[in-house]
Amino acid sequence: ASSLKSIGRTLHADIFAAMPVALSLPAIARAARPTPGRVPREPVQPLRKRKPGSEGDEEPAPMAVSAETPKAVINSARAAQLSKHVAIIADAQTAFGPLFQALADLRKDLSTEFHPPIQEAISVGAVQALVMRMRDSATQPAAMVETAWALTNLATGTSAQTAALLDAGAGVALLTALQHPAITDRSDLCDQLLWALGNIAGDSDVQLRDHLLKAGAVGSLGQLFSRMPHFSWNFAMRAQVLRTKTWLLSSLCRGSPAPPLEEVDCLFDYFIQVVAGSEDARMLAEALWGLCYLVDGALSDDDAAARVDRILLAGFGPGELPTEHPVLVKVVQCIGRAGDCQNPLAIPALRLVGTMLRLHKPQLIDFATAAGVLPALRNVLLDGHAPEQVRRDTAWALSNIAAGTAAQAQLLMEEPRLWEALCAGMEQASSKQIRKECAWAVANIAKRSYSATTGRRPDPRQVLGLVARALKKDTFDAPLNRALLDASEVALRYGDELARAAGLRENTLASHADELGLLDEFEVLQRCDEAIVQRKAAYLIDAWFGPGVENEMPETDEKTSSKKSEHGRSPMRSEARKFGA
Repeated sequence: ASSLKSIGRTLHADIFAAMPVALSLPAIARAARPTPGRVPREPVQPLRKRKPGSEGDEEPAPMAVSAETPKAVINSARAAQLSKHVAIIADAQTAFGPLFQALADLRKDLSTEFHPPIQEAISVGAVQALVMRMRDSATQPAAMVETAWALTNLATGTSAQTAALLDAGAGVALLTALQHPAITDRSDLCDQLLWALGNIAGDSDVQLRDHLLKAGAVGSLGQLFSRMPHFSWNFAMRAQVLRTKTWLLSSLCRGSPAPPLEEVDCLFDYFIQVVAGSEDARMLAEALWGLCYLVDGALSDDDAAARVDRILLAGFGPGELPTEHPVLVKVVQCIGRAGDCQNPLAIPALRLVGTMLRLHKPQLIDFATAAGVLPALRNVLLDGHAPEQVRRDTAWALSNIAAGTAAQAQLLMEEPRLWEALCAGMEQASSKQIRKECAWAVANIAKRSYSATTGRRPDPRQVLGLVARALKKDTFDAPLNRALLDASEVALRYGDELARAAGLRENTLASHADELGLLDEFEVLQRCDEAIVQRKAAYLIDAWFGPGVENEMPETDEKTSSKKSEHGRSPMRSEARKFGA
């Protein structure tokens, strides 16, 4: 029990201490293997369910490696060939030489890239034979590696095929094998066992993940890594196993419905330590995804906020939180180079930051801005090589900052080139989704900035022009239309203040809005079906463009506003949509 609870808090620190140099050194990159696969011993490599994070998906999904062949049309010739290997493996009297060769042949057959004979292997009893060998304490380490490798490939099939492995006891057998004495000298055996477990945990059917959790997967990993500092592995071996371990732990936190928090709560500490202490891109990316999954698993926004607090408070006592939080600084650094398709860090880092910002907790926004999130997001928005989805969600994150306090919205105006980047995205982005999110950000900034008493404000003429051109070019949903109308109102109201301060009776901004064609857009929206948009458009027309107004300022008491705003507020980008949806 103590091992299970300490895996994040102490064991990882022990592993770092046992290494000749810290994991954060660039040496780990030099020691990394050229591909995520095993060191080649054969022309073909084992198949592995991994998340294709380099493709810019909002959430990496398990690869569909093979399609299940209906049992009625199983290739009888392939099944017959496999049955010969299985018969040798299942015979407890088989000598090591023939056993090793049969295991290697079976593994090679299952390593076929297209349509591997997974269903044929299951039908001839391969799973039961492999599990028997995995459980047999007399099985030599080299044969165990081949056994785990074959199970790894079998776990790349459909959910039903992977479930067949668990039904035969493969999950418990793999977890038990992690305590095998041979692992002390065989990092390849440990890595392959973790790899097989990762394929099972990463399946789209979360029942398979839950099966491993109920079997004590986290506790088994805790016991394994409490022994790891005493193993005879070199630095590169430790690094490779830690990469696979982090991927496995991340997979155990993933999926919907999320795993019970009590099963994975201790992994917060582990992932945080990886983020803070490692520069290995693959390990770091998996740790970031793990934190994303843990936060996404919250049952409510309050629960999500509590989980984010769990991340921020790790390693700090009450009142000790620094303004520039080291973990957030590292996460923000990972957002950089979003346009580099070889960089696996930007998407999970941006997702984690975006999730924090959409909770609309002023303190979380303050921590993010103190960590340097504004220049990082600006650079991504301006990066023409960044994937469309990444740029869209960058604008979404910025719009949620703008929906914070007036002071927080003001920071977006003060950040060099950020306002200009949002305006350019709102008008020039080829993707409507990017234009939409930039429009949200611009609208929120405008609504906050004009209410502030100090600081830089956007040019009201520019705001009116942006709104007019956006409404002409795109058809938006009702909440965004309402937000754009509100931005128009605050700009026009600001024009009233300017005219009053100058002693003028005419609000020149109203005339400018008419010249831009904004009145025509208001009239269109006045006839729409959404009441919140219809009422606001009617109010704007009546207040600034109605009969007899002629853009003149009415006589008012100095303590009262010239116009009373239409009741009802538009959303300040409070929409809690899933990142990347």
